[in-house]
Amino acid sequence: QTERHFGHRLHNANPTILLSMLIALILNVFRHVTRPWCNATLALLNILLKTATRNSTHSKTTPTEQLDDVIPCDIRTVRSKFGLEPITKVYATCVRCCCTYAPDNRE
Repeated sequence: QTERHFGHRLHNANPTILLSMLIALILNVFRHVTRPWCNATLALLNILLKTATRNSTHSKTTPTEQLDDVIPCDIRTVRSKFGLEPITKVYATCVRCCCTYAPDNRE
């Protein structure tokens, strides 16, 4: 019953890949680093993990060919994997008086 509140779909993830995604996520959320720079960070971390996996002779991690499919290249994908996508609501604004109006949900 409490699994939906305390369980997370990333609890079985590879810790190295999870930490790589977390680094970019922290930059984006707490340091307000823009999306292109976070995407560049993800790409560099992806290269780092590929190089480390290829050079390691005793590696028990995911093979290099599969790292492309596991590490997202876009910060929006990382945010959705961690469940941090914002819920937004669009309001209308009057150009004359600057009043805001809630959306009309009648369809």
